[in-house]
Amino acid sequence: MRDWLPEEARTVGELARRVLACFELYGYQRVTLPVFEYADVFERGLGALDASEVLRFVEPESGELVAIRPDMTPQVARLVTSRLRDAPLPARLCYEGSVVRLRRERARRRRQVPQAGIELVGAPARAGDLEMLGVAVDAVRAAGLADFVLDLGHARVAGSLVEAADPEHRLGLVEALSLRDRAGVAGAASRAGLAQGMRAALVALLDHDGSSEVAPEVRRALDATPAAEALEQLDALALEVLRGGLAARLFLNLGEVRHLAYYTGVQFQILAEGPGEAVASGGRYDGLFAKFGAARPAAGFAVDLDNLAWAVGGQAPAEQTRVLLDGGEPTELLALATRLRARGRAVVIGGDEGYARAWGFSHRVQLGAAWVVCVLASGQQQELTGSTEERVEGLDRLVAGGVEEQSA
Repeated sequence: MRDWLPEEARTVGELARRVLACFELYGYQRVTLPVFEYADVFERGLGALDASEVLRFVEPESGELVAIRPDMTPQVARLVTSRLRDAPLPARLCYEGSVVRLRRERARRRRQVPQAGIELVGAPARAGDLEMLGVAVDAVRAAGLADFVLDLGHARVAGSLVEAADPEHRLGLVEALSLRDRAGVAGAASRAGLAQGMRAALVALLDHDGSSEVAPEVRRALDATPAAEALEQLDALALEVLRGGLAARLFLNLGEVRHLAYYTGVQFQILAEGPGEAVASGGRYDGLFAKFGAARPAAGFAVDLDNLAWAVGGQAPAEQTRVLLDGGEPTELLALATRLRARGRAVVIGGDEGYARAWGFSHRVQLGAAWVVCVLASGQQQELTGSTEERVEGLDRLVAGGVEEQSA
């Protein structure tokens, strides 16, 4: 678990605000979900997570097994199939908050992960998939991320081939595909007793170079297999993504094998330099809602706000203007602070320059016969004289535009 210090909290909070504002532009309405609830809600929707990542405990009053949320999608499924059961579809819901996962990696031990995401419930696959991708791309752009890769796959391309293998050999196939191990894939497919055409198709998945177009030889290898339909769907969606200008760089991931038990169609990641993990990820999971008693098509994604902050270099939020007032009579200070706050300025009364710099104030104002305004980032100072109204107007312009603009 973790703390966020003021600058970190401001960065993550501003990124969340921008992402949620983008969601709202697409018609998504925000819901707030409980931090923990009955463990069976999460267990029904754990397809994208390992059970060992869930923090469970016994609730003292009821004796029920509960869990701190590792993912918000099962909670949205519970909400839609209960309290919103009679609402017309599609339902467009969004959320923001932290999830907790018992991560095992040595390098990244943070268990509390801030997220913002959407769930699109009841929309048909083709239109819903395109909408989901559009929202995701626009959201990270709104947060300040300009350079990224849209990594696009389909669970049924590799999944339909893996399912043809005997159950005892599927795990080995998935591991070899995830490592892009050609010899391992060929060996696992042979041990699974797959026909030559299926073995060739599995190996051909690794021949794709990640570009937005599938090579003819790869397409021929998949043409007579169960993967052909999913490949056609992926190809059609990729074409729409390119025509719509959704992503400057689009990579097709034919060997996608993440969470095959959970995703039923399109999967994607938004990747950017820095975090080494996806900035946003999601896909289509049409099988989830049946586990809650109401089968419905659904798709969604989550933005990892930590990874997004890393990818944008912590530069997304504009510099915050915070004014420290000092000197003058208490009533004068209070009156000025009240007037500035009414204009949307953050104001604190009392403190020297060292205090102002330590706590990240942008301006320090010393009241007296003239008001002396110091822009702390540059050290520049300017005196304001005239009537109180003229000084307030001058100070407001300084805070809004800096000393250079005021001088001009």
